[in-house]
Amino acid sequence: MVDMDDEAVRMTDLLRGKAVKVIKRHRTQEVMIEFEDGIRLYVDRTGEGLEFSITEGRTAE
Repeated sequence: MVDMDDEAVRMTDLLRGKAVKVIKRHRTQEVMIEFEDGIRLYVDRTGEGLEFSITEGRTAE
């Protein structure tokens, strides 16, 4: 089981000071937040709550 406090601290550290470029709604239950440096945060509603996924890297322009 994932320690939610630890997960929150790691996400905060990774995303601190980042500027949001765009927010998109890919699917009914999912939101994607893309930051200026290409990092993407996906928030997905699951049957048990929320699932977070972060991908790093510059997007193709």
